[in-house]
Amino acid sequence: MKKLNFYVTETGLSKLSAICFVIILISGVFMISSCMNSTVAQRTKFFGMMRCIGASKKQIIHFVRLEALNWCKTAIPIGCILGTITCWILCAILRFLVKGEWADMPLFSVSVTGILCGAVVGIVTVFIAAHSPAKQAAKVSPVAAVSGNTGTSKHGGCAAKSGVFKIETSLGIHHATEAKKNLFLITGSFALTIALFLSFAACLDLVHKLLPSVSDFTPDIVISSEDETNSVDRNLAEDISEIPGVKSVFGTKLHVAYPVEINGNAGTVDLFSYDESMLDSFKKSVMSGDLSKVYGNSGYALAIYNQDNRLNVGDKIKIGDTEIEIACIASEGVGSVSGAATMVCSEETYTQLTGEQDYALVSVVLEKNISETEVSKIRNLSSDYVFADNRAENSDVNGSYWVFRLAAYGFLAIISFITILNIMNSISMSVSARIKQYGAMRAVGMGNRQITKMITAEAITYAACGTIIGFVLGLLLHYLIYVKIIVTHFGGTWKVPVVPMEIIVLLVLVSCILAVYAPAKRIRNMAITATINEL
Repeated sequence: MKKLNFYVTETGLSKLSAICFVIILISGVFMISSCMNSTVAQRTKFFGMMRCIGASKKQIIHFVRLEALNWCKTAIPIGCILGTITCWILCAILRFLVKGEWADMPLFSVSVTGILCGAVVGIVTVFIAAHSPAKQAAKVSPVAAVSGNTGTSKHGGCAAKSGVFKIETSLGIHHATEAKKNLFLITGSFALTIALFLSFAACLDLVHKLLPSVSDFTPDIVISSEDETNSVDRNLAEDISEIPGVKSVFGTKLHVAYPVEINGNAGTVDLFSYDESMLDSFKKSVMSGDLSKVYGNSGYALAIYNQDNRLNVGDKIKIGDTEIEIACIASEGVGSVSGAATMVCSEETYTQLTGEQDYALVSVVLEKNISETEVSKIRNLSSDYVFADNRAENSDVNGSYWVFRLAAYGFLAIISFITILNIMNSISMSVSARIKQYGAMRAVGMGNRQITKMITAEAITYAACGTIIGFVLGLLLHYLIYVKIIVTHFGGTWKVPVVPMEIIVLLVLVSCILAVYAPAKRIRNMAITATINEL
């Protein structure tokens, strides 16, 4: 298992990190480029006047790029400060809450390398993002200095179709779709952030597979026989369960590399027994078949997914003179010891097959507040057997699990925040670019509510396009992560991530509401003459 974890961590996660980095970079380029496109469209008259006084296209391109890089003077220091503070907060959580191997985590260290890399990535992203808006600004003719900001659409004569929606809604949709390039950039940035969200949601499942000991059945204490045989008195489990502070006790019988016939061919299996409560734990991990057949003395067993030695539903396993049928396949559970296929049956079926009543292992799950006195009682009852206290090891594993969770959830929170800011900024810039149009509409009788509906329709159009494309791309990445990493090494089946998708929809709705509120309020509070004369 350690080798498998190492392989998945070093190979699968490194590739996944590289893919996520590229997506983040492209998403940043799209977001910044869409904002700059809006500012360029808003200042058509300004660039036209620059052309009138002799500025060349190359000078215009150089000017826009310098303007974009000028943003880095404040954005990069702020980003580095926020990133450092976030790291300090996470380090404090690891040191004081997670503890374990993270108890010595430094609190206020500063990574110079990380800051420099972040600054370089920021500058490169802005420089790439400025390329397209700079070329757009260079295309402005001197004639535009006379006409001013006439809008972003090259097809100004095409009216918005209002056959289905009211005129204000149709105008909002038209504003969002008329500038195809800007629509592509804004939609692309939304879609990529959504795809990242779904990708990291899949990473949480991967972490759970890599660290299975964080389940409710992870034993804090394991009592086993010295010769690894089924010789631990079954009454020991009942005696331990009566001690205060013991959450649960379950016994396991096992035979490693047990000789059997698999569909008529000689072979071996690692044979285990589970009680009813442990069999219940398989309900969420059943890949195929019917788990209910395994309970009691039924003649059925379940198999744990094994990448190298697989058993399938319906396979016949002959042990002695008794034939057992595989009723279902589970994606997770007790692992193979010898490398052979793993088969789990009920205690009753196991006893019928082997005639053995006692356990090879007795696993004990403790309450968090159990005293060491009670633990000593368990130790004394187990004096004839091998006693292993795994609490410290489990604490370390749980700490590692929380490190991954904090990293994943923290990144998801950042992605969510970026998504909200992206939508708000895009709508705000779009409104600013059309402020004179809104003023003219108010001058001819359009009410504030209609203006708000128009801006809302524009925001929803951006969000809907980005969400749909983001779901398609995100589900594809989510599926690939599952198939290439999780299913290949741990088994299981891919399912549509309904909960993350619901969270995304909620975030998009909140973003749209926040994005519409500020620009609509700004227009309502401005005089009609001010909006018309706004440059």
